[in-house]
Amino acid sequence: MKKKNVLITATGGRSVGSGILHALTRSSDAVNERWNVIAADADAFAWGLYKVNESVLLPLAGATNYLDAVKKTIDKFKIDAIIPGSEAEAQVLSVSANDLGIPVIGNNPSLIPLMMDKFAMVEKLKSLNLPFIETYRIENWQEAVGKHKYPFVVKPTTGTGGSRGLHFVFDERELKMLIPSLATQSNYCIQPYIGSGDEEYTIGILSDKAGSVIDSIVMKRKLTGLSLLNAKKINAINYTISTGYSQGFIIKDDILQGFCENVATLIGSTGPLNIQLRKHEDKYYIFEIHPRFSGTTPIRADVGFNEPDIILRNYLNDESFGRLDYKYNVAAIRALEHVIVPMDKLL
Repeated sequence: MKKKNVLITATGGRSVGSGILHALTRSSDAVNERWNVIAADADAFAWGLYKVNESVLLPLAGATNYLDAVKKTIDKFKIDAIIPGSEAEAQVLSVSANDLGIPVIGNNPSLIPLMMDKFAMVEKLKSLNLPFIETYRIENWQEAVGKHKYPFVVKPTTGTGGSRGLHFVFDERELKMLIPSLATQSNYCIQPYIGSGDEEYTIGILSDKAGSVIDSIVMKRKLTGLSLLNAKKINAINYTISTGYSQGFIIKDDILQGFCENVATLIGSTGPLNIQLRKHEDKYYIFEIHPRFSGTTPIRADVGFNEPDIILRNYLNDESFGRLDYKYNVAAIRALEHVIVPMDKLL
């Protein structure tokens, strides 16, 4: 069978796009035989551009000529499907699929606000009577402090991929010192610190294009090394905050998976969905919902839960899937990676 051409955007070394590229080119020979991957990025110094045979530079997603450049790329490389590797591009491309004429592999465009705005996510969960971590606008910090104990997490309500702009505060003095330094355009929020870093989970729920759940996969996060953003020990209690780099243990947990699969169904997920939560006193508290591929996509692919491959086959070949046979009870440990590129080969 002839390989189909897939454009993956935002393939820099720290991106979701680079993980999607890994899943389609490096996870197994069988997957590699199905797809010809064309890597794209706005920066010529992006890792993924030099890990495949064909690459292209695109403008930033917010540029006025972005969609025109994507259309030219589709024509030049005869692209069969496009997978956005950044939240900004997912937002732009998901609503432009009809204009592009090819499938944009992602999730329901109506769910994009859930990852772009924390308050939109909270309102959605509240409307479905689903558990979440109480979230207050930063200007209402006194209300938060009046209802909950320190510490608190302060973060932007928008553009928080990779834990950008996140702060950990342990008393009122720290909070009052922090607030004046926050960027007002990011609409910061404040949340109570719930549970323990030992009970933090990243769950992937994969649904087909019709919205039927295919399967789910759980990573119990190990907050160390690349995955640890901040830690502090007070009165023999360890308080930890994670980064956007998940690592840890791939496990089976029927109750947790059933809970998250139900969330996916209730919100109308079609495609990849990533939920981050903490378990505290036998209850689940959701703090992130990302209706897109996850930063753990390459890890999942390497244990046989290859979301990009499965969704492409569902969209382009109309294949259907039941539960997946993937490895679990394994540890996934992350490290940095690099590529050496001759100067005359830089795009």
